[in-house]
Amino acid sequence: MAATLTRDSIVETAIAIADRDGFDAATLRRIAGELGVHVTSLYNHVETRDAVTDGIVERLIEEADLPVEPVGWEQWVRCFVGNLGEVAERHPGAFVALQHRPVQGAQATATFEVALAAFARAGLTPEDAYGALKATAFVAISIGIEKSLASAGVLAETHLEELSPAEFPHVYAIGDTESGDEAWSFTLETLVSGLRAQVRRRKR
Repeated sequence: MAATLTRDSIVETAIAIADRDGFDAATLRRIAGELGVHVTSLYNHVETRDAVTDGIVERLIEEADLPVEPVGWEQWVRCFVGNLGEVAERHPGAFVALQHRPVQGAQATATFEVALAAFARAGLTPEDAYGALKATAFVAISIGIEKSLASAGVLAETHLEELSPAEFPHVYAIGDTESGDEAWSFTLETLVSGLRAQVRRRKR
């Protein structure tokens, strides 16, 4: 096994462990155990746990199949949020890596270059284009976290039995909502509408 040990096999094993047992379970020692090697053997391919996390982030971004060719900014935003959400559902444990490390490497960063170019063509300054990209990333990761929790069977809900209906009538009014789909869609449309307003403001 040691002869065939690669960075890819280490990252794949880390993703499998994280999805099965949670992100914190994907330690170097645990990865080595799954691969049947001594933990020191990993250091020839990944120097630290952060290096493994970087590999997970790269792999998830690649799996999301995000645009790397020129597209309009709205198409990019919708694709980024939607595709990352699908990745979160497929990898509920590994998706946590996106909260810990920034995207690294030319291949994984290519889609951000596409986004910045699209916002620039729409008339945004480099500073505003960066802000638009960050806003999209915040929304995508937040929705992804909720989708990953839902995929793992963890529901983000308020325990209404501990609250008084008379004091919290509006909270009770949404108490029967079983899916976050409508809220996630509303969030995405709000993001797109806000970015449209920013683009119109710059054009004026």
